[in-house]
Amino acid sequence: MPWDGLLIAAVVIFAAALLRGYAGFGFSTLLVAGLIFRFPASQIVPLSIALEILASLGQARGIHRDIDRRALVFLLLAGFAGNPIGVVLLSHMPDAPLRIAVHVVILVAVSALLFHPTRPVARQAPVLLIAGFVAGVVNGATALSGLVLGLFLTATDIDPRAMRATMIAYFFVTDIWAGGLLAIAGHYDRDTLAAILAAVPVLALGVWLGGRAFATTASALFRRRVLWLLLALSIAGLAMAIL
Repeated sequence: MPWDGLLIAAVVIFAAALLRGYAGFGFSTLLVAGLIFRFPASQIVPLSIALEILASLGQARGIHRDIDRRALVFLLLAGFAGNPIGVVLLSHMPDAPLRIAVHVVILVAVSALLFHPTRPVARQAPVLLIAGFVAGVVNGATALSGLVLGLFLTATDIDPRAMRATMIAYFFVTDIWAGGLLAIAGHYDRDTLAAILAAVPVLALGVWLGGRAFATTASALFRRRVLWLLLALSIAGLAMAIL
């Protein structure tokens, strides 16, 4: 790979790792948005999944006590149920319109929460199951479940530390599943493994700095920053889907 390609990849991975360390989600979205015009998706997706797993392992010690295990179980069960439906949708509809639709819905919802704040939603079982199911459908169709869950959890009464920890745990489980499927399909060849190893120091530094930034952020400010982050990621994703 030429040096300019390596530099671009390093900068994008570092920025995505900062985001992951701070908010607990958004790594894959930013990585794909930053690299898709330079590298094929067949290289980016396996790299992204592997780095997400490594990031979760690195954060596990600091977040395991903060995980909302009840919410996590409901979200995962409903998500696995919704995933096949999303795959069926993708089989019968073009990818770009699905992505555009998801980004537009998230843009509208985030804008409403930013400019017309409402009372937080209680994390009752039906609400968690609906959110997990929708995230599962969206994940199967577009792999954008991070944005959906980030939006949902920001609108609930969950504590920011629990929100971040639960998101990290959720993606660890789903990424293990996705990574296993990619490995069985032969996507982790020698070049991909070399790229993963080369990215580890950049990933570790970004996640560590992001975690330090989170530790000094007040709860109310964190929620607002997450909403602005969701808005920015949705705009970037919408532009990428249109282009």
